[in-house]
Amino acid sequence: MSLVHVYSFAFDAHVVGTNQSSQQRLGLAASFGIIFGIFLKGFYGTATHSSVLYAEIMANLHGLDLCWVNGYRKIECYSDSLQAVALIRDGVSPHHQYANEIQSIRHLLRRDWIVAVIHTLREGNACADVLAKMGSSESSAQVVLDEPPPQLSSALHADALGVAFARD
Repeated sequence: MSLVHVYSFAFDAHVVGTNQSSQQRLGLAASFGIIFGIFLKGFYGTATHSSVLYAEIMANLHGLDLCWVNGYRKIECYSDSLQAVALIRDGVSPHHQYANEIQSIRHLLRRDWIVAVIHTLREGNACADVLAKMGSSESSAQVVLDEPPPQLSSALHADALGVAFARD
């Protein structure tokens, strides 16, 4: 059984509407790869709340759920949100605003599989970043990808070459 890396990401995209009625549209995404540029599956979509933390949590939830459904049982789940990683690892009180979502993730983690939830820098999440930008302009909650879209080609190529990105 191969180790599957899941990169999840939420991205503050663009403002939709006029100044008085504007709302922030947040994209969320995850891409699955074994390593070195191999794309197994991914998704992108729009978060239903205009909270970056909510989008990060939902990207993790949808990404892990897709891994389970597709039979991947050895997972490293990377997120650039240290707060989301901490909430997932440590749990939350039942009164937390995202308690249901966090509990759903923690319930998934208790299944018969090996999952590590790991913090990474934003630069280490290039493929999920591209997909999240696509999600921010999408009206669907979730679009599942069996093949990488053309927008991912340079990010996948950089991953295959082992390109490292320095933090500014």
